[in-house]
Amino acid sequence: MFNLIKKILNISLLLDFIWGFFFGFIRSNHSRLASCIRSKIYKTDCLIDTDVFITNKNNFKAGHKSCLYHSCYILNTNGIFKIGNNSHLASYCYVNVCYGNIVIGNDVAIGPGSKIIAYSNHYHFGKKITEERITKDIVIKDNVFIGANCTILPGSIINENVVVGAGAVVKGELEANSIYVGIPSQKIKSNWYE
Repeated sequence: MFNLIKKILNISLLLDFIWGFFFGFIRSNHSRLASCIRSKIYKTDCLIDTDVFITNKNNFKAGHKSCLYHSCYILNTNGIFKIGNNSHLASYCYVNVCYGNIVIGNDVAIGPGSKIIAYSNHYHFGKKITEERITKDIVIKDNVFIGANCTILPGSIINENVVVGAGAVVKGELEANSIYVGIPSQKIKSNWYE
């Protein structure tokens, strides 16, 4: 009986290795066929570019004509990541929704190197930082442009028609139809969108 279990485990490990090898090849392959296979694996018509990593395909939802460009990393082990229609994450974006929810609306453009963090280490007086965590949902509504290398912190809400300048750090709620820049982000213009 023990030998039978050992053989089954070895076969399971071998199959896991073969799947990992195949999927690694597909993940980094630039062909249109590989792109189609990536979309089928993630059960979406979203463009999944090369070297994109999504930890839990069951907690990933993408709208029509959405895109995740080269080397985006979606850490959604237990959390939910949703991106709307005609929205994209540019190359090298990092999303930490290990727990919680991140919802991105329609017609949203997020610049390269940006980070969206719904789950993170946190500080609490008298406790070790490595023992404290914070989980707060993030909502990015429709028609939003987030420049390159921005950071969106836990609990942030970005309302409709907002522009966030490159390198900004967003915490809290951003007013609709406004432009924000800086660290921390500050509103520099209202009613820009008609």
